[in-house]
Amino acid sequence: MLRISVLLIFSSLFSLGLSAQEKWDLQKCIDYALQNNLSVQQSKLNIERAEIGLTQSKYALLPNLNAQATYGYNFGQRIDPFTNQFATQRVLTNNLFMSSSLDIFNGFSKVNTIKRNEADMVASEYDLKTIQNDISLQLCLAYLQILRNKENAAIAQEQLTLTQSQVDRTQILVDAGQLPQGTLYDAQAQAAQEELNLVNAENAIVLARLNLTQIMQLTPQEAEEFEIVTPDLSDEGTELLNNSAMDIYIRAKQEMPQIQAVEQRKTAAEYDLKVANGNLYPNLSLSGSVGSGYSGANRIIVGEGSNVGFVPIGQVQGTGAPVVTIQEQTIYNDGDFKTKSFTDQLSDNFNQNIQLNLVIPIFNGLAARSNVNRAKINRLDAEITYAQVSNQLRFDVEQAYADAKAAMNSYLAAQKAVMALEESFNYGQVRYDQGVINTVQFNDIKTQYTNAQSSMTNSKYDFVFRTKILDFYLGNPITL
Repeated sequence: MLRISVLLIFSSLFSLGLSAQEKWDLQKCIDYALQNNLSVQQSKLNIERAEIGLTQSKYALLPNLNAQATYGYNFGQRIDPFTNQFATQRVLTNNLFMSSSLDIFNGFSKVNTIKRNEADMVASEYDLKTIQNDISLQLCLAYLQILRNKENAAIAQEQLTLTQSQVDRTQILVDAGQLPQGTLYDAQAQAAQEELNLVNAENAIVLARLNLTQIMQLTPQEAEEFEIVTPDLSDEGTELLNNSAMDIYIRAKQEMPQIQAVEQRKTAAEYDLKVANGNLYPNLSLSGSVGSGYSGANRIIVGEGSNVGFVPIGQVQGTGAPVVTIQEQTIYNDGDFKTKSFTDQLSDNFNQNIQLNLVIPIFNGLAARSNVNRAKINRLDAEITYAQVSNQLRFDVEQAYADAKAAMNSYLAAQKAVMALEESFNYGQVRYDQGVINTVQFNDIKTQYTNAQSSMTNSKYDFVFRTKILDFYLGNPITL
């Protein structure tokens, strides 16, 4: 008994958890997708790359500063740069060097590079918005497909319930001998067909739901518990058709990020041409440096040496006897020397340099001129791309407007058909109950009515989606 109570409590809590499960509206689906979609994340990385390039181009206006240090040994005979004397032994050397340079004039290439990179970064931001808009439209369509399939499933369920009641009633009449057995078979066949229609409608819900969760890139656990909100779509979008297709296009050209992106890239191409032209001008820069060094050959005297009174100056011819003179000369041995200290040498060898540098391009294999020509081609290509995207937007708006108008007409016609067939169905129901028409005739009337309901449902959601596209082109967020 205790075990049964525990199971009942657990079952109740589980049911409460399911009932309290939050459903997703379209905005929540869009927010989740835009946060987790991989294409969106890649586009954000492109913005970060553009920001890095822009920051780097701004810092390029500042002077550069570089430090260098060397440590090594020199072998063989050479002139030591710090003592300016020949050295033949192995000598340890150190060099310390710091330099800086600043471009004073370079044809405004760096300034134009900054402006080009700014345009590239803004274009990357518009690319992100374009991807976000595309995902939002995909989600809206997938969301509406679920709603449409749910409504079709409800219609199928309603018709199946009605047919099952018809089967039960026919069974009673057949058992009473008032109707032939074939009438029951007809009713059962109709019920089986409508049960298949219901299964197909439910399968369509599952597939549409799967499509939406895949676009959102939900995890398997999240997708398993996923359910959407059913909004009220009774009066959606008819006023949008009061605008003309050209009015919508003019507004879309101002609002659509893909237009803004190609316009920014056209601007970037213009600045890129200015950068290339700047390389044809002379370059004037200021540079300076400080440095010092250390050499193991730089030695100082620390000993007293030895004094010599007689210094040989020659020999006696014939005998070879040395000829000397009295002269004082100090003779030093290796022990009388030591290498000058590192800090003293750094102080003694400290040097500075400052200079103006002028580089005049005369001939460089047509590299600069070729870059200018390529930049001109890129600018023309950007202008053509802008025209192509603008034309494509106009075509898309015109097509969307025509589709929305056709969808509205189809929806209105479907509503009239449902109203007419509903009267026919109700009248057929009365005649069937009175035995005036048989099961086959009644099922034919009911099938026409069911098809009209499904057609109206499909045309309704098609019209809603088409008007959402027009609303989107007007720069409004996609909502349901």
